[in-house]
Amino acid sequence: MIFADTIVAIATPPGMGAIGIVRMSGDQALSIAQQMFVHPRGRTQFESHQAYYGQITEPSSGKALDQGLLLYMRGPHSYTGEDSIEFQCHGGMLLLKSVLECCLALGARQAEPGEFSQRAFLNGKMDLTQAEAVIDLIHGKTRPLLSQAAVQLEGHLSSPIRALRARLLSVLVSIEANIDFPDEVDPPDDAHVAREIHAAVDEVAQLLETSTAGRLWREGVKLALVGQPNVGKSTLLNSLLRYERAIVSAVPGTTRDTVEDDYSLRQIPIRLVDTAGLRDTDDVIETIGIQRSREAMAQADVVLLVADRERGFGAYELDLLAQLVDKPCLAILNKCDQPLLDALPDLGIPVLAVSARDGIGIEALEEQLYAVITEGATLHHTVTINDRHRQCLLRAQDAMQRVMVSLQQHMPGDFLAIDLKDALAAFGDLLGDSLSEEVIHEIFHRFCVGK
Repeated sequence: MIFADTIVAIATPPGMGAIGIVRMSGDQALSIAQQMFVHPRGRTQFESHQAYYGQITEPSSGKALDQGLLLYMRGPHSYTGEDSIEFQCHGGMLLLKSVLECCLALGARQAEPGEFSQRAFLNGKMDLTQAEAVIDLIHGKTRPLLSQAAVQLEGHLSSPIRALRARLLSVLVSIEANIDFPDEVDPPDDAHVAREIHAAVDEVAQLLETSTAGRLWREGVKLALVGQPNVGKSTLLNSLLRYERAIVSAVPGTTRDTVEDDYSLRQIPIRLVDTAGLRDTDDVIETIGIQRSREAMAQADVVLLVADRERGFGAYELDLLAQLVDKPCLAILNKCDQPLLDALPDLGIPVLAVSARDGIGIEALEEQLYAVITEGATLHHTVTINDRHRQCLLRAQDAMQRVMVSLQQHMPGDFLAIDLKDALAAFGDLLGDSLSEEVIHEIFHRFCVGK
């Protein structure tokens, strides 16, 4: 595609640094750069994929802004597929903004978030799964996700999808050829069509199996610590984090608001939420904190129900458990720094004895927590799908299952063709071949400015 305007943005994060980058893309990128960059030998013509050292100047006055590098990539052999320029200079924000303002004054437009990558997608430099891999490389918080994103960027997710599309398209062509020319083209063998659809369904099922792992690596888990006041929730939070994050006091009701922090369990990102102790109170501020605790409990993926050795699990905890039947939950009996004389109660969920203060039982808790979080999931995949991919694959799977039903019922080819086209459309949406402009814009808007 040919865009009428040239976009520009600061491509490095806000703040001071050794190097800062201002990047441009579009037909006017080179001419704007030629008006701002002074080569020591007076050069004004620049070769593609070469780096040049010189002065970056203010065009209106000729005043030097900085000494740095100019990189020129002529389209279509660039990230966006258009003529692209990068100014690499020192990383002060005021300096970078000055360079940006000069580009804007010469006719460039401030890029929107993700607009460089959106142009790369629209210019055929990458498909949508590869663009989403870029998002994961930027925002990824785990090494497995970064590794999978790098593989996905190389096309290892889109390649099998394209192969599936080609297989189904071949079947569709044979069906429609018979529909259009019944006297000249024999109908395809039902057994062959069934084999092709079965194979495609199996491949889609294998991809769908990676969705749980993909969600864990990308989004992680929200874990809420709940229970009555002074049972050691804040101490347990600190023990899991391995540092003093929450204030700990013997006074009941010390935690009056949720306290949150990030925690990594075998590289799975977890958002720990320490909540205010749940009890009846006339304190207005504590009441607000308790309400937030209940909201955190409702929003959590996993809940740790904490009680202490002295009080044990009573009616209050059993009532809370009744509210948590729809999500994974572990019961923690805290302050067990001495061996227990009695057996742990049977609550229908795992119960673990720990001493958060002394670190006793924390490793066993993490082992059990990992088992709960990963139950039924295989985490070791070369590449994993995100929720958007999953929805597209489910649509394709449903359409192909309808094809199988039509085959079993010996329906005319027209019925098979309709459902095959639905499956192909779902695969096309996954790759970004047939998505609306609004959806594409929404996806790329998740990028940072400059990417």
